[in-house]
Amino acid sequence: MDAEEFLDIISECDVLREDIEEIRERVALTASEGNKLAKAAEHVEKAKSVLAGLFPTIRSLGEDVRQDLAEELAGPGAEALS
Repeated sequence: MDAEEFLDIISECDVLREDIEEIRERVALTASEGNKLAKAAEHVEKAKSVLAGLFPTIRSLGEDVRQDLAEELAGPGAEALS
């Protein structure tokens, strides 16, 4: 796998979180339902954070892929990924 595939996975977390937020805005929910969706969005953010920390350290990846991931996840624009 190359770095781009891992970055795509992290980007999908943003898409999922945005979809959850859209549901919360567009659908009439009970307080309990809204709270559960808010928790789901929080869990997606936590998963994204774990993945962003894990991916650059996977030992079986080539050094170049790990380095690319580390740079992409720590460099300018990383805020958009984290």
